[in-house]
Parts: sequence; C-alpha cells; structure tokens
Amino acid sequence: MRASPQCILSFIALLLNVVSVSSYPVGGRLRLPVFADQNVKVSKIKLVLSLNGGYELQAFPTVDGSFLFPEVPAGTHMLDVISVDLLFPQVRLDVDGGTGNVAAAYANNPMQGLPSPLIIRPLARAEYFERRPPFNLASIVMSPYGLMIGFMVFALFIMPMLKVDPEEYKELMGTKQEVLPSASSESKGPSQQRLQ
Repeated sequence: MRASPQCILSFIALLLNVVSVSSYPVGGRLRLPVFADQNVKVSKIKLVLSLNGGYELQAFPTVDGSFLFPEVPAGTHMLDVISVDLLFPQVRLDVDGGTGNVAAAYANNPMQGLPSPLIIRPLARAEYFERRPPFNLASIVMSPYGLMIGFMVFALFIMPMLKVDPEEYKELMGTKQEVLPSASSESKGPSQQRLQ
C-alpha cells in the first residue's frame, strides 16, 4: 500500500500541531494581608491569564490564596489579579516550550523576577473615594461668597471712616449747585420761549 502525498503532509501537520500545543501547569499563591478594620475575602478575587492569541484563562484562589492554571501553552502571557479590595501588579509569564519552566516578572519592572511558585503580594488597598479635605479658613475667605462679604464689611465700616476734607466738600457742593441752576434754566428756556 502506498500512501498519498496529501495524507503524509496532513499527518506531519497534525504531528507538528500536537507538538506546538504542549501546555504546562502554572501555579502560585497570593499573599493576602489582614487589615485591622476589614479582612480581605478570597471569594472576591479572580485571576485572569491573557494568552498570546487573545484567549483568556481564569482561575480562582483557594482559601489559603493558592491558585493553579492547569494547562498554559508555551509563550509569553500576562497575569492580572482582579480584586475589589486590593490592587495587584500585573505579572508577565514566560513559559518555555522545551522545558516547561516558567519565568515570571512584574510587567512594569521586568528586571525584578518572581520566585518559581509565584508569590504575588498586593500593592495597596483600593480606594474608591477621595478623602474630604480638612477645614481651611483661607478657602472660605477666598471663595466668591467670602470676597463679597469682605467687600460689604469694608463698605459698611471702613468707607464711612474715610472722611473728605471740609474745604474740598464745600468746593464740591458749590460746583454742584452752580451746575444745577444753569442746567434748569437751559431746560426751561427753549420750551418756555415757544409757549410765550
């Protein structure tokens, strides 16, 4: 029996496909801190491994914080720990296709490697609200309402204390009276002349 070239090529392609899809287990542990006011719940944490081809693998940690991805293909992948209470760093995983060794490092600092069974610690607690700033008198005074109140206090109490010199006051009143009679005679003049 003689095999056709197409059968041989398809068998070789199938064999290469099986070899290239070799997968390895990747596991580790989350170090969860216990805060004084609140214990972090493991049930609110999910691990997402983004693979090269755009696929995602998900895992959930056990009560002690350990996790396992049973079949991770060879290549470079990104591991994200999603938590409501804590912020975790993104981890880059390099899975060697030949030996199955896993090299892990932080995504933002590739020079800082992680141990072989991964141990991931949170960066900080997640803060969702901005803290209210403490009382500040300067912020009240410099607000629009504070400036309006300051101007009104100046107008009521300080401006009456600014007195005009009596000689200047008499001169001002004299010019005011001179302007008023001349303006009244000019306004009466043309209309009364027509009537007469």
